[in-house]
Amino acid sequence: MTAGRLHAAARRVLDVAAVLGLLCALGVVLALVTGWRPVVLVSGSMAPAMPAGTLVVTRPVAAPDLRAGDVVTLPLPGTGSLVTHRVVSVDHATDPPTAVLRGDANDADDPHAYPLDGPVRRAALHVPALGRAVEGAPAVVLGVGAAALVVIALLPGRADEGPPAARG
Repeated sequence: MTAGRLHAAARRVLDVAAVLGLLCALGVVLALVTGWRPVVLVSGSMAPAMPAGTLVVTRPVAAPDLRAGDVVTLPLPGTGSLVTHRVVSVDHATDPPTAVLRGDANDADDPHAYPLDGPVRRAALHVPALGRAVEGAPAVVLGVGAAALVVIALLPGRADEGPPAARG
């Protein structure tokens, strides 16, 4: 492959990467505006439908909209860590309302009710195994992007390219 063709191919790759980067940036802005957030499951408590490594996209909902059977992500009382489990029941008579949760793979309900006084996030969609890819993506993308930039910087310019003053 000639240097000119290699340069043109590299340019096309950069153009595609730029478009993909722009789409990713727009997706992040849209998620921030709408309140949708990704969560990666780190345990198998929601298996088999949502095993460890599943990417769950959550959206904010009001506590009165929760129903038994919904999958929600809530702060674990006393820790601040998040837990993603299925709603077993909701008690709207308490102040604040509370929910009893259970992981699909668990034999018993979680040992405590979860207060619904803060952000309540209901699962909108989930993709098994994608969470692992998303968690590892930043390092891979940065490494590949840096390597691509180095290769492109080292490519020789075309013979008809020169400084602007030299082009006629």
